[in-house]
Amino acid sequence: MIKKLITLMITVASFATNSSARNPYDFRSCPKFYVGISTGLENQSGVLGPNFDIPLLPRLSFGVGAGRSTWGFKGYSEARVYLGECNRSLALGGGVTYNTGIKNYTTLLPTTGGDAYVDFELHPSLNAFASIYYFFNLGRDGDHRFYLQSGYSYPISTDVYTIESNHVLTADGETVMQVLKPGGIIFALGFSFGFGG
Repeated sequence: MIKKLITLMITVASFATNSSARNPYDFRSCPKFYVGISTGLENQSGVLGPNFDIPLLPRLSFGVGAGRSTWGFKGYSEARVYLGECNRSLALGGGVTYNTGIKNYTTLLPTTGGDAYVDFELHPSLNAFASIYYFFNLGRDGDHRFYLQSGYSYPISTDVYTIESNHVLTADGETVMQVLKPGGIIFALGFSFGFGG
């Protein structure tokens, strides 16, 4: 999976570089730095978190961000390729996320002995993700952006939690933990404010 993701990112990056050479525009007038906030399901910045995006080429940017997730604190790094000018319109992105985990986590779950509060240690988790975005212009000069995102986050870490109490989860309890752990379908939205254009 990782090899396929890396191959896809290299192919898309070369497309962005070639398409920029064929369709030049005044990249100097575009924002040089974006600061934003995003939220959503499997959002790279967690439930709600800040993100920073730096355009490297007319149609390629690199972003980082962090926030709080259901699995501790979460951070990410990502490369994006844009089909529109000034890092707008349709974009493809790929990168990695890291969740710190939570040492003492307790929640009510169905167990073989009935519903009970189960103690867990949620281990750190590393994921690879791929997303498609659509960026809309905001503001009088169009320097700011609103975006919608959809994609998938693939777990690289497999052993992401340990039951610390003397409980055995039922199939329903295991399902709940599978839903809670990092990874799965991404649906998110965000705003970013451009500076330096």
